[in-house]
Amino acid sequence: KRQFSQLVVQALGAHLQIDSPAMVVDFSKDARPNPPSSALATPESEDAASKHRLEPSQPVWLSSEELGFVATDAKTHQSTVYSVHNTGKHWTKPRAVFTAPVPISSVQYNAVSNTLVFIASVYNGTTTLDETAELDVADQERDDTAQVFDELWVRHWDSFVTPKLPQIHAVQLRSHSSNTKPKHKPKNIIKDSDVDGRLEAADSFVISPNGQHVVFVAKRPGRDYAWRTTSYVYVADIDGSSASPINDNGRGASSSPVFSSDGSRIAYVQMASPTYEADRNQIHIYSVEDKTTIDVAVDWDRSPSDLLWADDNTLLAAYNEYGRNKLAKIDIASGTVTPVVEEHSVGSMQHVPHSNELLISYSALDSPTDLYKVSIDDGSIKRVTQANPQLGSSVFLSAPEDVVFEGAEGSSIHGFLLRPPNFDASQTYSLAYVIHGGPQGSFTDAWSTRWNLNIFAAAGFVTVALDFEGSTGYGQNFTDAIRNQWGGKPFESLMKSLDQLLDSHPYIDRNRLTALGASYGGYQINWINAHSTAFKALVNHDGMFSTVSTYYSTDELYFPETEFEGVPFDEQARQNYEKWSPERNVHKWKTPTLVIHSEKDYRLVVSEGLSTFTALRRQGVPARFVYFPDENHWVLKPANSLRWHREVLGWITQWTRKDTIGESQSQKFVVQGEHLN
Repeated sequence: KRQFSQLVVQALGAHLQIDSPAMVVDFSKDARPNPPSSALATPESEDAASKHRLEPSQPVWLSSEELGFVATDAKTHQSTVYSVHNTGKHWTKPRAVFTAPVPISSVQYNAVSNTLVFIASVYNGTTTLDETAELDVADQERDDTAQVFDELWVRHWDSFVTPKLPQIHAVQLRSHSSNTKPKHKPKNIIKDSDVDGRLEAADSFVISPNGQHVVFVAKRPGRDYAWRTTSYVYVADIDGSSASPINDNGRGASSSPVFSSDGSRIAYVQMASPTYEADRNQIHIYSVEDKTTIDVAVDWDRSPSDLLWADDNTLLAAYNEYGRNKLAKIDIASGTVTPVVEEHSVGSMQHVPHSNELLISYSALDSPTDLYKVSIDDGSIKRVTQANPQLGSSVFLSAPEDVVFEGAEGSSIHGFLLRPPNFDASQTYSLAYVIHGGPQGSFTDAWSTRWNLNIFAAAGFVTVALDFEGSTGYGQNFTDAIRNQWGGKPFESLMKSLDQLLDSHPYIDRNRLTALGASYGGYQINWINAHSTAFKALVNHDGMFSTVSTYYSTDELYFPETEFEGVPFDEQARQNYEKWSPERNVHKWKTPTLVIHSEKDYRLVVSEGLSTFTALRRQGVPARFVYFPDENHWVLKPANSLRWHREVLGWITQWTRKDTIGESQSQKFVVQGEHLN
């Protein structure tokens, strides 16, 4: 019922003992959709509300002893950058440094130029943030609510597109020991970088070491916005005098630009295809002085994502491989790739100043995310935080076991198996067969609050998740193998692997099998329902009902156009859409299915879930529809997540109970650690 936002400072000691974190700002609020007013007025809730009554976000160091953060007023929508100072004994109360009349995000600070850089969404043609704020007020005061569009896209992910564009702004601060404040008003540094100023910056950008330039990724405006992935790496002067792309000849999506330590080079990754979001990322390095570009590790059949410079001759790259999110060093001259971290999953990463170490977020299927330091030289890891000390002693977390089966056309299908608590091989257990989305994704040895495999294992299910054709981390050919094969090779591999799993694991009860999936996994659940009778129950979260209706209602058209090799109004491509559409086979559906969908899912719209539920119930197939009016493709709000898990676990338990299997049974499953705060 309450949601907490805490700003914490954790010392990075060289010893193995984990220091206690310092709580700098502690905020909480009633997280219920419609909280009763009386609950907010009680002294208890007032005491719990916050330490400084500011909801902190986007922490940024302003000096070694001064920490900044952003708080946005829920009523006025103004964002203020506050700072707190470490006196040696305690952290001071927050002091306002800079206030923007509109919400800001992605805040960064460069100490050399005393410049604060951030993203703010502004109207095209405006020159100040105040103008945008005034237009926001005028928009709120208009009589009608119509939104008008002449081009795609109309909406993206979970929001309708507005006339405002996210653009990068910079403001120079006058820094004193106790009086950091703006020197000038913030300036939009990219508004004049395109013909009509409609350049839309991505969330990530990097300030050059000398504080004079910003490198960022942006898509150019155009009528093909919804069916092309092409984006470019731009370099902008911090004063807004110029901004230009460094990879004008590139065709695919660009990402992860980063300056070398002296600012003379920029490393980034870019895909080759202008319409394929899961193409392989190729590493490039651009010389700022020579304006030339070289390719790095061109024969490496992996798709690196986040980049950092280890030194002048070496890059660091995060990449997915064989169910792990790994970290490697890459020699620029030779392209030699040397793994640094090969187990579990590396998340975000950044340099620890004055050391040869990185600070990384690190997790596993049986270990929630914490911060660690890792040596770039030898890959040794030291734990920095322990955010969930109660786990392990109070809650059993199953260690994942690698499994490999033979799939379609002899392919190798890798995945993970997790066993329930108090596992006894002489007993038999239900199976939760979990199918990932994407479809160009992977079940990795990483912690998540969504589709956490340990949740299903803890509820008493042997839990198996496999990486079928289309999955990432096994080479680009394997990723590409799902194109125009949505109900083909992946389905064949899943079913062949299931047979091998059951033959080699006799403790799995063949009469108590369930399958669950989200997004593409939800599509696969609909496909399974028409092509297999192996499962007692199915769970479809935000899945696809019709390939054709999805094309005309989804946001990113380049996705279906690549997957089904064309548009559905082309006669030849239409055959592909029809061939792989679950809607064509609903008359074969027989298996009880839980259908979950959310209103703000604009990738696969809510009518896909409603259509699935309608087809099931109209034919008398047992089904249940769970609808979230305030969630998108993912269920993110904590209370909604708890409800999601209770519905899902209840459904698969109901249909696989040993005593009496059927619709009339109550939902029973064991929840570990319910007594924990």
